[in-house]
Formats: sequence, C-alpha cells, structure tokens
Amino acid sequence: MAQEETGRGERIAYLPPRAARARKLILRSQLGLPWLLGAVAVAGVILVAGVVLLLGTRNPGAPWARLEVATRFPEGAVTQSAGPAGTVAVVDRRGGLRVFLARSGPCPVDGDGAGFIRSCDGAAWDAEGRPRGEGAASGEPLRRVPAQLHDGSVWIDPS
Repeated sequence: MAQEETGRGERIAYLPPRAARARKLILRSQLGLPWLLGAVAVAGVILVAGVVLLLGTRNPGAPWARLEVATRFPEGAVTQSAGPAGTVAVVDRRGGLRVFLARSGPCPVDGDGAGFIRSCDGAAWDAEGRPRGEGAASGEPLRRVPAQLHDGSVWIDPS
C-alpha cells in the first residue's frame, strides 16, 4: 500500500489495494483555497474566451455588403461611391447615415439643401429620394437601402 505522509505523520492520500491496478489515488484531506481559486480562474478564462468567440468582431453576414471605409464619407456631406452592378451609392452623412442607390451618371450626385442634385444633367431629388424638377433622370427615384457602420466601414443591404 503506497501512502504519502506530511511532516506530522498523518496520511493525506493513499492507494487502496483494489485501486492499485487503476492507479487511483484517494485524497483524505481538502485541497484548500488555492485549488478553488485556480479552478475559478480557469473557468473565468474559458467563459471570456467563449464570449469573445460568440460576440467577436465578425462582419455582418449576407445580404450585407461592405461599401467602403467610413472615413471616405465625411460627416455632414453627401458623397458618391461605386455601388453594386451598374449603380452608384449616394452616402448622406448629414445628420446620420443614409444610403441611396442611383443609376450611374455622367457626374456625381451631390447634396442640394435637404435633397440631392446631379448638376450636369439637371436631375434633382428631394430628401427622401423622390424626383423633383424636369432633369434628364427626374423620372427615376433614388432607392434608399439599409445601411450601418460596422468595424470602421459602411455596410449596405442592396437587396
């Protein structure tokens, strides 16, 4: 029978004869506070790692598409960028983030008061993207699409 003794002559663990083949060491005393704190610390690390993996900085999934980095679109301005399949994205950062899709044209869409204008062909739209005036593209509204800022980029849902 194997046993381990402390300096005071008491047994803290022993190996019973039936457990000798399985090498099971039977502890006869409590492990103490350091073991408890170690187990709690390991459990905390596992919990934090799980939360980071579940809530990490993953990009939005489909149908969201990355437009460009947010610094490309200054606050308080209307900026145009390439959009999906023959369109342009008109990003309005005047008082928030709004994105409209429009057909590509000979010049960019700019802000005009609360609305939008494409000065080279006279097309104009109100703040909601509805046509106004008699310009060449006045019959086609701007199509507003859902948009969000995520991880320093502008993402849109073009569907």
